Parts: sequence; structure tokens; C-alpha cells
Amino acid sequence: MGGKGSGIRKAPPDELLIRLYQDERYSSGQIAEKHGITRTTVCRHLRRLGITRPESGSNSRNRNFHKKQYKHGYPITFLPEHPRAINTGYVYDHVLVIEKEIGRTPKSNEPIHHIDYDRMNCNPNNLYLCKSNREHQLLHRGIEKIVQDLFLKGIIGFRKGKYYVV
Repeated sequence: MGGKGSGIRKAPPDELLIRLYQDERYSSGQIAEKHGITRTTVCRHLRRLGITRPESGSNSRNRNFHKKQYKHGYPITFLPEHPRAINTGYVYDHVLVIEKEIGRTPKSNEPIHHIDYDRMNCNPNNLYLCKSNREHQLLHRGIEKIVQDLFLKGIIGFRKGKYYVV
């Protein structure tokens, strides 16, 4: 029953397949499970319709919901509808923490500074919402000036590619 070449279609109708995959954002695996077919069958029909699987983004099979994701050392959370989501649908956790603290989504021109320079530390007490990119740059320049002063006073040194306390 329903074998190859039997003439019986196993996949849902094209219109339903497109709606589930593109509009309702079901994965090919979810569609397959819902209709009692294999993911390969769903993918074959999607390819026939000219719909290919993206390498990244909200429909990607490469996304891993079971592990915490990171981008450039910052923890991120998958929230594709969030106004500050990056193109893959993820939002930096420090943005979410500041958002909760201030009661609104920080604007893209309001950088968030990690006071202790630890990108993993999203404790609200470690985050400072800058009023502008310029303010953020000045914060970084300020710490560089302090490091320079400490070096010149002999409080810190540099050896084998690393700074250290004398």
C-alpha cells in the first residue's frame, strides 16, 4: 500500500505543506511526524516546490534547542519575533536582562556594557546601558587609560603575551 510508484501520495497537499513549513514554521521533521511520513519525503516535496532548507535561521535543522547558544562569547536565546533578534532569530541575553530591568527594549544605538568585561556575566549589576555608541567607546578607552597608568606605575606588567599584577 502506497509504495513507490503506486500513485498514492503520502505527503500532505502542496498548499498545506507550504503553509505548515513557511507560515506556521513547522520543521520538516514535525510535518513528517504529524502526517506519518518520513522527513526525507517531506524534504523531497519541498525541493520539488523550490523550497530549500536554509543553513541557518529559524527553519534550520542546524539549530540546537537543547544547548545554550553563544555568539562571539555572548550567551544568546532563540526569540525570532523579538525586535532585537539578529538575522538567525537569536537575541543576546544581556539585551533581555536590561530589557527586564528598564521595562522596555533597548534601542540598537544603546550599547550594553559588561562592567567586569565577562561576556557570560549577564547579572543586572554587571550591565550598564549606555546612552550612545560614543559613551560605550569612552568606557573602553577609560579602562585602557587605567591599564596604561597601572603599567607605567609598575603595578602591572606584561610578559609572554599576557598582562599580570606585579
